[in-house]
Amino acid sequence: MKSIYPTEYALTPEMRIIVELSIVPLGEGTSVSNILAYAIKELEKKGVKYELTPMCTVFETDSVEEALNIVKAAHEAVFKQGVKRTVTTVKLDDRRDAERSMRSKVDSLKKAVEKL
Repeated sequence: MKSIYPTEYALTPEMRIIVELSIVPLGEGTSVSNILAYAIKELEKKGVKYELTPMCTVFETDSVEEALNIVKAAHEAVFKQGVKRTVTTVKLDDRRDAERSMRSKVDSLKKAVEKL
């Protein structure tokens, strides 16, 4: 696939788009784990490297286009469970001047905390 980025910003294996995804099904009660599991299964089907947190899912991809396609698949998986409404929030971290990944961002913060 041809890169959508200028040559000087071509992504390397460590230059990733890091995505924060939160899907909140509305009107489905206080526990929605059984519904959200279908969104996570979509990430797994696509071979996406992801991390679950108590409030969202973070994953990394090679392009904004790929990120948005993954978000759409997860979003639609929730609707396929009969949900009538969701609030889906997406944050994209698209840094093009340095090599990093989800892991390197966490490691950087941990090192900063240790220095205090």
